[in-house]
Amino acid sequence: MKKQSRVRFSLGKKLAAIIILMGAVLSMTALVVSYETFSRSMMFYYNQLGGNLVRTLASQLDPAELDRYYETGEMDEDYYRTQAFIRDLVESNDVEYLYVVRPHGTGVTFLFDSDMETEESGGYADGGYCALGTYVDLVGGFAENLDRLLAGQEVEPIIQRDESFGWMMTAMTPVLHEDGTMAGYVMADISMNDVMNTRQTFLIGLLALLAGLTAAFVVGFLLILRRKVIRPIDLLTQATGAFIQNNEEELAAGTAQVNVPQIRTGDEVEQLADAFRKMEEDMLAYIRSFMAVTAEKERIGAELNVATQIQADMLPRIFPAFPARTEFDIYATMDPAKEVGGDFYDFFLVDDDHLAVVVADVSGKGVPAALFMVIAKTLIKNHAQNRETPAEVFTHTNAQLCEGNDAGLFVTAWMAVLEISTGKLTYVNAGHNPPLLQRAGGSYEWLKSRPGFVLAGMEGMRYRENEMELHPGDRLFLYTDGVTEATDANKELYGDDRLQAALDRQGNVPVRQLLTGIKESIDAFVGDAEQFDDITMLGLEYRERGERADG
Repeated sequence: MKKQSRVRFSLGKKLAAIIILMGAVLSMTALVVSYETFSRSMMFYYNQLGGNLVRTLASQLDPAELDRYYETGEMDEDYYRTQAFIRDLVESNDVEYLYVVRPHGTGVTFLFDSDMETEESGGYADGGYCALGTYVDLVGGFAENLDRLLAGQEVEPIIQRDESFGWMMTAMTPVLHEDGTMAGYVMADISMNDVMNTRQTFLIGLLALLAGLTAAFVVGFLLILRRKVIRPIDLLTQATGAFIQNNEEELAAGTAQVNVPQIRTGDEVEQLADAFRKMEEDMLAYIRSFMAVTAEKERIGAELNVATQIQADMLPRIFPAFPARTEFDIYATMDPAKEVGGDFYDFFLVDDDHLAVVVADVSGKGVPAALFMVIAKTLIKNHAQNRETPAEVFTHTNAQLCEGNDAGLFVTAWMAVLEISTGKLTYVNAGHNPPLLQRAGGSYEWLKSRPGFVLAGMEGMRYRENEMELHPGDRLFLYTDGVTEATDANKELYGDDRLQAALDRQGNVPVRQLLTGIKESIDAFVGDAEQFDDITMLGLEYRERGERADG
């Protein structure tokens, strides 16, 4: 099935989107700044108009007279003259309403209202005005400024929308007594409907202009972009795509050739084409080198697999190892950190009454350690089967390993020979970790002795062996330092204490289950951390004394 190309935005579309977005942002910025400047200038004009008007009227009012009108609600000749003056101000200025109020409670009481009209008789006609003494609750912005109004403080003009009259701006100023107390407020309502319409018209016109300029700029930029950048890049893309698609067999065979065309634009696009051409040349060289390295790795990998199998076959792996022998039970495991390891274990019957066990660790990792391990294991077993004592085995093995050891490798090892009929255990230590001994029904304790020097470390070394007696039910646990030095993600070691505690938790389970439990404990501690060293363990349980072999 042909693989479908993933749907994506081209470079031209992305750049177009970026340019459109930038143009939109710049246009909106210019629109907002222009609109705000225009709005501020118009608002300033109307603020000045309303402020001058209310201050003019306030200067003509007597605070004491306002107090009297508020308290008595009676109109006199001065009241009529003031009302006429208010009407004249409204007619000669661009305002809708001009009135005087007295704030108290949660509203205001009207003292004068420019809407009051006189009849021929001299009285005031009925109509939509607020007569002297009319009380109205404050709402909206007026209610929000009630405390300032009651205190006789200056209040900024309030702009809000009225359901009947539309947008109105109210300018106001207090009329104060000589002691600073408030006698009333002069307020002027100015219609803002024309202002709002003018602002809207200005906004629409400016938006249309900026949109047209932005569209023209984007179209021109994209035409230049496509001619100078997009088209050469498309040619380069087609060429590089064809290089992979049309040369699959040649790439696999290492015979493909460079496929990038010559692009001469005199700018960065030309440099990009040259870089792609150089990249194809380097890629071809790398593929040829990689094919050679891969072939070599496959050969080495196959050989390592064989070496791993050979090393595994050299260690006893069939359990139970001695099904006919009921005097003891033995089990061992080795988990290498790499394909092949330097740890090894071994156990074998020297004769019908003597069982030899060995656990060792070669310095280093990988193939060199594995080769040295084969030599050391073979020498130890050969000498042991010649009926040599453990001390003699290590002494002679050390001498042979030191010959021609130019690589400077060495081996730590622990070996014991168990006399099955008596439980006598003769053991020797060449710089290895001490094993743990469990007496029947007891807890595990370290079987410590003065260790000798490592094998292959120095010529002429002689080793001293130790003896002890095992009783039925006793157990030995042998291991390499890969157990106690297993490290978790926090670089903390598994350690001797955890090992001893884990052994005690296992109780008297069979030795195979014992080793399985210890490995699970190590794995749980290490978690996802990488294994850095080989992990080797051997468990031996002495069950009963056997019959002594003759001769």
